[in-house]
Formats: sequence, structure tokens, C-alpha cells
Amino acid sequence: MDYPELSGATISERDKAFAQEFANFVNGSMCSPDQTGRELTRAHRYLQQQMFKVFVGFMRQLAYNYQKGTYDDRNEWASRLSAEAYQRLIECDLIYDPNFNK
Repeated sequence: MDYPELSGATISERDKAFAQEFANFVNGSMCSPDQTGRELTRAHRYLQQQMFKVFVGFMRQLAYNYQKGTYDDRNEWASRLSAEAYQRLIECDLIYDPNFNK
């Protein structure tokens, strides 16, 4: 999996392996994003919280990529939607990120 510059962040091998497995699942095994999302809500409440943190991290990186123009037609919708949503979360004081500039 190709990782763009992540501001010097070190990504663990376990995190890389999970990201690759998830990409493989989405690319060939997933039947429905809605059904998969619904199924994830059946996990223990604590795990739901932790999974949501992964989602927010993914959204944050897509938002930054959109800001920097590092997207193309294949992921423009996800990147733009992430940037808009992330900005709104900042405006509502639900996320603090002084480095994100709309």
C-alpha cells in the first residue's frame, strides 16, 4: 500500500497490515458498505468508540490530502466530503486541530 507523506508519522507494521487487509476486503470481499457499517455497530461499545477513532483518523488524513490537492477523480468525493465534515467538526468544537486551514 502506498502511503503519502504523513508529516513524519511512523506507522507500525501492525497498522500497515490492517490497512492492507481492510483495503483488500473493500476491494474484493465487501458486499455492501452500508451492511458492513451496520455490522460494525454490533461490536462492544468500547470497540465502537475505538473503531470510530480509526474512522476519524482516516477522515482527517483525507481532509488534509484534499487541502494539499493530493487526490484525483477516484477519491475526490471522499476527500472533499472529509474536508467539509472535518472543518464542521472543528467549527463545532468537537475536534481541536489548529493546523487545519479551510
